[in-house]
Amino acid sequence: MERIEFLNITIDNITLAELLPLLTERGGFVVTPNVDHLVKLQTDVGFLKAYRIADYVICDSKILQYTLRLLGKPIKEKISGSDLLPAFYRYNRHNRNIRIFLLGGEEGVAQQARFNINSKVGWDIVVDALSPSFGFEKNEAECQEIVKRINQSGANVLVVGVGAPKQEKWIVKYRSQLPNVKLFLPLGAAIDFEAGYKQRAPRWMSDIGLEWLHRLLSEPGRLWRRYLVESLPFFVHIIRHRFNLYRYNPLREILSLPIGLLLYRVGLITEQELDLVLQIQKDKNYGLRFGEIATDLGLVSPDTVRFFAEELPEIVAKGRNLLIGEYLQMAHLITPSQVDYSLEKQRIYPGKRIGEILVEEGYISQKTLDWFIEFQYLLRSQKGKKISLWDVYEELQYLKPINHN
Repeated sequence: MERIEFLNITIDNITLAELLPLLTERGGFVVTPNVDHLVKLQTDVGFLKAYRIADYVICDSKILQYTLRLLGKPIKEKISGSDLLPAFYRYNRHNRNIRIFLLGGEEGVAQQARFNINSKVGWDIVVDALSPSFGFEKNEAECQEIVKRINQSGANVLVVGVGAPKQEKWIVKYRSQLPNVKLFLPLGAAIDFEAGYKQRAPRWMSDIGLEWLHRLLSEPGRLWRRYLVESLPFFVHIIRHRFNLYRYNPLREILSLPIGLLLYRVGLITEQELDLVLQIQKDKNYGLRFGEIATDLGLVSPDTVRFFAEELPEIVAKGRNLLIGEYLQMAHLITPSQVDYSLEKQRIYPGKRIGEILVEEGYISQKTLDWFIEFQYLLRSQKGKKISLWDVYEELQYLKPINHN
């Protein structure tokens, strides 16, 4: 399957007829890039992570298809999420091994979509449906109830329609707790359309790339900002891409890595330990995420996993200016007493940097120190400051304990 690189993602050049048997036989995680997605993917690390781990990245925009054609990278077919859902259940209308769960829509919408789909197919291909509360993704108790209900339903296909990037991020976070689900489909308004709650654009508008205009006219209060304001940077990115001026921020690349690969690159787990956890994770009955397995095995502490998964992206997003030593302590890689000892030793050997002493004493590895030096360099460079790697190395002389009170 040909893959086309555009901006900071790779799009699969595939037709709907080619895709349907793959999804049915192999399953996987599908994402559907459009103009709105591509704008968000330039700044949203969590959203980009979903794209990096997705099995299929399919073009969900006529405008994107036109753009790629103009850039000499033609896509065979636009496959919108709203077309994919009905095509999938029709393709599997006689396949009793397919069991779908619908998650999304306002109260009652998912259940109506369930009824409508099952009526069209002639049997209960949709085994259950649920409309979550507004802001459900921030309520861990509700999310766990949703996970429990999906598991109890016996579904092996999950359709999530709560809007991007919420739906993709929710799948990334909870898919390891859904061992029976083989196919994950975040499809936006597809559930609303199946329920008849919202009307799709006429086929001719969709075919020429005006579906966005129909949706804007249907829901101007909700969608005007997305289509008329937030999508404008897309065209700037196209111009930069056309003239080879587009540069992807490597910090977002680093932070979008799966947590296991990130821990490996930082030097906190070995390649063998990485492979071990991934092998355990393949057991669908285990039901834990990489970080949970790694901490259960005693490879890293929960606080360290939490730092790389949650705190470090937040630090970058807020543009906080920290010393490397502060990163190391926040990640629970060194303790205040180790810092005090290193500072005392530096007084005896004033020519040594704190970082060198930390490595010599075995508190951290050279690989870990080098990773944080490079990370700090990228962070400072992103903020437009003129800085050399040597400046970052020099900063290690001023490592101070953090006040945890």
